[in-house]
Amino acid sequence: MVMDRSIYFFCFFLLFLFITFGIMYNPSLTFSQSNQSQDFQTFKKNNNERFTFPYSASNQERQNSTEYKFQDPILNDWILLINNNLTYSNNPEAKTVIQIKEPSPSEKFIEITMFGDESKQFFVAANTNETGYMKLYENKENGWYGDNPVVLTHANVQGLSVSNGKRTVIDKLSLNGFKIGSIDVYGKDESQLPDSALGGYVNFEVLHGSPSQSPLYYLPLIIMVGVGGLVIFLLVFKKRR
Repeated sequence: MVMDRSIYFFCFFLLFLFITFGIMYNPSLTFSQSNQSQDFQTFKKNNNERFTFPYSASNQERQNSTEYKFQDPILNDWILLINNNLTYSNNPEAKTVIQIKEPSPSEKFIEITMFGDESKQFFVAANTNETGYMKLYENKENGWYGDNPVVLTHANVQGLSVSNGKRTVIDKLSLNGFKIGSIDVYGKDESQLPDSALGGYVNFEVLHGSPSQSPLYYLPLIIMVGVGGLVIFLLVFKKRR
């Protein structure tokens, strides 16, 4: 009975640690304005910036895209996570186009296209001053996954890598550096086309700078310490019995 109570107490302590971590990592949201006069749910802290585009952004046309502009450009070492939680319309051309742009006057950008029909087509492209617009990756069947984020990673030494949520599709592509100045989202090439999305949102999270400043950095350590402590705890009490 004493051992059972001790195990319950230890499990409660682990739960407390994870809840505390969750509070650290999910603070309350604030609101900021883009130059499109649209509210974004936004959180900023040290080297972590999160913001959410509503589904209406995917119904904008190319010439009137919804933009989130960073107050300070994100320098060359960064990780960008894209969670697509949109409900798409029943239209084979329904899609969301995401352009990650360098600050003006640079014309460099990375483009992610996620189609919403059953095929879930997934395209990655880039535009640079040297090569112009170039499609880097194309998958016309099950190209992205709603359960997992699309992840873009860039570092000066290693270049650009892109994961579609299951595997790496672009690996260490040199772009001669890339600073994020803004992110644009749209879904229609022309205004007369039907809407792409019926509901939902697209969530973005940017991690940059020293990884040790982000709570994500400590998650593996918390898990390792918690599991290791539980194993040691059980072994000690088993020997006593």
